[in-house]
This record gives sequence, C-alpha cells and structure tokens, in this order.
Amino acid sequence: MKFRKMLLISFISIFIFGNLGLHSVIVHAADSLEFREHDDLINILKDGDGENRVFGFTTKNKLTASNTTLRLYVNAIEVDSKDYVVDYANYSITFNKAPDRGAEIHIKYGIIPGFEWEEGANMGFALPEGDGSTRNFPVSLNYTLNSTKQISLSIDLTKVATSRFTFNATTNTVTLSEKQQVPHSGAKVYFYIPKASISSKPSPSEEVIESPSPSPSPSPSPSPTPNKPSESLVQIPTGERYPGSITIRSGNTITIKLSESASVSGYTSYLMVKNASGQVVRQIKIEPGKTFSFSLRKMGLPTGGYYFYLKSANQSGELSASIPQFVIINHEPTNIQVFIEGEKQVYKQPPTNFKGSVLVPLRGIFESLGADVKWNSSTQTVTAIREGRTIVLTIGSKIAYINGVAVTLSAKPQIINGVTMVPLRFVSEAFGGEVEWHGEAGSVTIFLNKPSIPTSAESEEPASGATKTTESGSSSTSPILNNISKGINTPSDIIFVIDVTASMGEVIDYIKETVKSFVDSVPAGSNFAVITYRDVNIYRNGDYNLKFFDFTQDKDKLKGDLNTLVASGGGDIRESGLEAINLATNKLSEFSSDNAKRIIFITDAPVHESLPLSSFSIKEIADKLKADKIVFDAIAPSDGDAYRQIIQLVKSTPDGVLYDIKDASVLSLNK
Repeated sequence: MKFRKMLLISFISIFIFGNLGLHSVIVHAADSLEFREHDDLINILKDGDGENRVFGFTTKNKLTASNTTLRLYVNAIEVDSKDYVVDYANYSITFNKAPDRGAEIHIKYGIIPGFEWEEGANMGFALPEGDGSTRNFPVSLNYTLNSTKQISLSIDLTKVATSRFTFNATTNTVTLSEKQQVPHSGAKVYFYIPKASISSKPSPSEEVIESPSPSPSPSPSPSPTPNKPSESLVQIPTGERYPGSITIRSGNTITIKLSESASVSGYTSYLMVKNASGQVVRQIKIEPGKTFSFSLRKMGLPTGGYYFYLKSANQSGELSASIPQFVIINHEPTNIQVFIEGEKQVYKQPPTNFKGSVLVPLRGIFESLGADVKWNSSTQTVTAIREGRTIVLTIGSKIAYINGVAVTLSAKPQIINGVTMVPLRFVSEAFGGEVEWHGEAGSVTIFLNKPSIPTSAESEEPASGATKTTESGSSSTSPILNNISKGINTPSDIIFVIDVTASMGEVIDYIKETVKSFVDSVPAGSNFAVITYRDVNIYRNGDYNLKFFDFTQDKDKLKGDLNTLVASGGGDIRESGLEAINLATNKLSEFSSDNAKRIIFITDAPVHESLPLSSFSIKEIADKLKADKIVFDAIAPSDGDAYRQIIQLVKSTPDGVLYDIKDASVLSLNK
C-alpha cells in the first residue's frame, strides 16, 4: 500500500505534465524514482508480477559495490542478501525467486558525500561530513545556477539558519559563520538548491544512470514537499533590547511582560528556567502583548537558585532571548539560605541573623569562597588567603585586617553551638564578592564572578547522562491524568506516546510532575511504558525519531525514564505521530499480559499522514486501535488540523477522551 500510493501520484503527475519540456534536463532530473528517508535514499522498483526475477533501477548517483551497500525490501520487509544478486554495472537486481504478483519492491542505500537527490521542489546534495573543525564545505555541483536565493543547509538533518552560512556560487563552497557550531566528526551536511534555480544540465558523466534491464520501470514518483517553516524577515532584538521583562515582586510574585513586538510569524515565546547547573527545568509558553503574574510556588520547583529568561524561537533555529537573571526560590524563608555563584550552600550549623548581620560557619564560608584557611589556637585568630588578599579575624573582636589594614566589623566572630561563626557580608566583600540580601526569600547571594548564562538551543539540552530534574514532590495532581485514571477500573497496560519536539517543553514538565500520582491512582498490576517521537525531517545524530522505554510497574523507574526527555528540534508543523502510535500498538500486542490496553497520546501538533513522510493513514491506525481493542486518550489541541486528525483516533473505541493541551500547564499545579 505504501509504495503503490506513491506510484499512483507519479502516474497522475506524468499524465498532467508529461508533455511539458520533454527534452529538458531539469524535467529529466525531476523524473527520479528516489526520495530521502533520514540519511538513506529510497528507490522504488516495479511491482512484482509473479514471473519476472530481474528488476532495473534508475539513479542520479554512481553506485558501486565499494561505496554502497544496497538493501532490498519486498512489501516493506528486508530480503536476505543471499536471496538476490546486485549487478552494479547494469543497475539491476536479480531475485533467486520471482516476487509475488503485486509485491511492492524498493531498495535503500546510505547517503555519502557527492550523492544528490530530489526533495520536493529542491535538489539535495551531500557535502563532506563534519570533522569537528571544518567550516568550508565544497559542493559537487555539476549544474549552472540562475539564482542562489532560497538555498538551505542542514546539519544532521537540523536546518541551519540562513544567517549562519554563505554560499559562493563561483567556487561552489558553503562556509559556516562563527555563530554556527562546527559540525562534529561524522556529522551529515546536506545542501539544498531549488530546482527552479538550475538553468543547465549536468555534465555527461553525471547524467542519470538508467538500467538496461528489459523490465520497464514504473513512472516517476515525485516526493511530496514537507511543510517547512518560512524564513522570518523580521528579527526580534536580543539581549538588553529583547522586548520583554521579568520582575520579582513582594510576596515572591513573578511578573512577566512581553511586548506585542515579539509577536512575529513563526516564532513562539517562552519563559525559560535553568537551575544552577545550567539544566532547563521549566519551559512555559508566553503570549506576546500580555502581562501576567503568578506566585513562584506555582512553578513547583524546590528551594534553590535559578536563572530566568525570556526566549522567542522559530523551528529554523533562529532565536532571541533576554539576559538571564538570578532568582531564588525559598519555601522556608525563616531559614536563611546562602547562594555562592548560584549554588545553594549547606552548612552543618545553619546561618543565623545576629542583630542584622548574617553569620555563617567560618570554615564553610572560606572554603566556599576558595580561600586557604589557617587557625592559630593560641591567639584565637583565623587567617584566610585568596588570590593575593589576606584577611585576619580574631574571635570576640570587631577589628579585622585586610592586607594589614584594620577595619571594623558589624558583628564579632563568635562561637554558636560549638561552631565559629563570622559575618558573611564582610568576608565576602573583603574577597571582592558582590553580596545581596533578598528579604522576601530570606536569602543571601554572593557572586565573585558573575556567570555568563548561555541561552542558545544547544545550551538547553542536559549534558550527557544528566537528567532534566523538575520534581517538586510526588503529590502534584493533574486534573487531566486524574480524569483519565477515573476511567481505568481494571489493571491495564498503558503506553504514554509523547511528542518531544521543541514546543512541548512545558507539557513534558507537566507530565513529569504528575505521573507518580497517576500511577498511584490506577489499579494495582498495571504496567507502564513510554514512546517518544519527533519528526522524520529532523532525525539527528543521537536524537532518534522513535524511542521506546520498556514496560515497568515501578513508578520511580517510569519517572526516571520521563526525566531523560528533552524537548528539542522540529522540522515542520507536522510530526511523526502515526509511526509512534503504530509502534505502541505493536508493543501492546507483543506484551504478554491479560490486562486492558490503553494509549495516552500527548502532542501539540498534527501528524504526517501520507507518503513519503508517513507509512500510515489516520484510518489505518484507527482501524488497528479498534481491532486490537486499545483505548486511545489524547492530550492534544481542541481545534484545528491536529484535532481533526486525533479525534478520529480517540473515537476509534468507546472509552477514549481528548483533553485540551492548553490545560496541561505546570502553572495549574502546586496552587
């Protein structure tokens, strides 16, 4: 079914346009039977007829046994290499046994530098792979161009902003700017030129290679063009000129203001929150042109120091952001907290407020500030040295010395519960630190060196092995998941199918915060699994389109799986949701259990539902859900194209319900 639909499209295209420019090389190039799938090229052969064993194929690329490994598929199932022979000289494949009548046949081979292909209205060219240092990439281009407008570049299938590279049409070289990260070793670099910009044919050595096989090839099959985001002509100012502000007011209330000028087509705006380690722990959508306030407690974050900033980004990777500012969340303001370089300090003897001066343990504060400490028991003096500056304090005396110069302290160093306590402000400022008291949060911040907090997309992904911790406790209850659990009256096998593209950050946080309570509320004996997906258009190194986390009854294991999820990427509006749902139905069928079956589908976008970006239709998946008796719940848009698609899946079985994704906000929790 998959490839027959594609061939039907091609027959219609040729019937309508077949008489236009029959001898034009551009049309000849457009007659390719190939299209890209991730980092492979798919080449469709003629359907089997039950008798023919030899099938020819047509390609623009020079394939040899040394540079290519062809893989053969019949009805989407890979054929054992022992059951066929590839003739690279004649571009043909011979089966040991003729494929059945109507069998759909295609080959797949990996893209290597120098290969080219068609992708909708564009020609794609594989450039040399990244090596971790190169910024200049030659393009093996055997065409004459009449324009270099609308060119594009992708690295590991993630689109590069046009402001971050240039193309020299004289030398046929792509050069990355300093703003663009250098591609890592082995990174796939693809360059795209509109077919309309090609004005002359390739040299004879590069013309399309056709098979001499007597078996006629099917009609050409153009690849449908993905819905790609358009380049924005309007730029949102960044840094100090960013059109938004964050203010912390009395009562630990945060106020967000975002100007209407941030309302640029294709951009989405967020409040971003990073912890002191630089990991994103909250991502909340913000609507431009409005002001809103809420308590910091509603964010559900534990006591600690965080960096807040506003960001506007589009799916092409272009973004603008405000300057991050340090914000303290302290759920017990009566207990003084000390933050040095953004990190919360923990002392054996808690800090105390003595007549307006915050006293902290002597050894703890000196070590936190990176000073070498010496204690003289006979004189009861402490000497601390840091970067050429020496401080001397004496227990019970208000006189201290900085590099031999006497100064008067606001409070004497003293012993509390057997611990020597010293005035925090003096010690910190004496070493050149910037000290600030936050009365509402009952906290003190000290910065010896103000950190530079990155706001790039790369910086918003956790370091390898790290998790994106957002838990504020297991007691958070989601009205949505709570309502779903009310309909689960018997032990069930449940798979969360989650869209993890960039716009889903806040929703993923919402699920992480509430999943434990959901697990506690469903009948004992239930099993839980997770499938995540993105988009075939943004398949990147280490960023797999589909990922399965196996079944478990352990809510901590489930929470741990969810904590590894990072919202990133997004090549176009639609995503690969049907592939993910199909995988979920297969996993539920394979899992040995008599439990009821349920899928909870979570997305904010429509899905691909046609070739070549999807192997399935909405109807096919709905029929499969019905046949397998799988209840399908969704947290998804309540209107638009996504609703039109997903409501059909929800209605495939009687008990499914669709919940509005707008209600899946972390701000609705921890009230």
